[in-house]
Amino acid sequence: MFSYSFAVKLTDRNIGTKSPEALFDSENQAVKVERKEDNVLLISSDGYSSKEGALQHLATMMMKTKITLLKLKIAHLDWLSFDTTQRLATNTIGSFFEKSNIVAVSYKPQVYETERSQHWPGAMPTGTTFDLGSLTEIALPDTEFNFGTIRTLEALNVLGLALADPHAKSKLILAMTAVETLSDRGRVEKNFQDALDTLKKKVSEIQSTDEVKNWLKSVLGEAKRESISKAGKRLVKALLGEQKAEEFEKLYKLRSSLVHGSESRLAIDIDGHAEIEEKAEEGFQLALELTLLFREPAGSTPNAQVIAE
Repeated sequence: MFSYSFAVKLTDRNIGTKSPEALFDSENQAVKVERKEDNVLLISSDGYSSKEGALQHLATMMMKTKITLLKLKIAHLDWLSFDTTQRLATNTIGSFFEKSNIVAVSYKPQVYETERSQHWPGAMPTGTTFDLGSLTEIALPDTEFNFGTIRTLEALNVLGLALADPHAKSKLILAMTAVETLSDRGRVEKNFQDALDTLKKKVSEIQSTDEVKNWLKSVLGEAKRESISKAGKRLVKALLGEQKAEEFEKLYKLRSSLVHGSESRLAIDIDGHAEIEEKAEEGFQLALELTLLFREPAGSTPNAQVIAE
């Protein structure tokens, strides 16, 4: 027989001590949720006749748990949102117990033979120590910084969220969002505008409802503006150069594939995500460099100020 387990860390609250364990019935399978640490819960289930069957239920339960926590508005971290360092630390700890044929139940989603002994070693490494003295740049003259405009502030806020997000895919998406915040969509070339105007005049000849015709006119009108990806590339090229612009284009395409993924079946990548972390870091660094160099066009929004009530 086979069992599965995985842990979830709550980031904004602790688990009540009065109910350290809860039992549920899901698809005729008993599911146990137990408190492992102040803010860590472990979900497990056993009684599966095959490893494949346990894996399928594991994938489904991970999604159901995430959805349930989001509905309850409970912020959390799980294996899908950990970075490579966290995964490596967890796997390394687990390998020590594996040598003794003990299953180190942890944040890692895993299936194992039910009769094997299980142990919770605690798999979350301590955070990196921060030296307050490293904030030396705050003492530099104001002229060393670009306080920029409201859009600069918004981009910096988005980058702050990107840096705080341990999930590489989310980090990349947020980094590209920061670039979007700074980008102004220009007009497409005149020959495209003329072609779109010609098409717009033909809309009235289409045999359809006024609603459809108005929608088509709106679409054609919107097409006169360049895409946000082209606007971003143009801005990156102007401030950071051609090479960075080409890099941005590749990163934005990757971002689009993540946002508009075409997978229609449930698939849980337990070991993946490491390959995208490098791209996420590149995207963050590019967006930060762009934000620090960004200037509004002359005559636009003045520098942002903090207003105290």
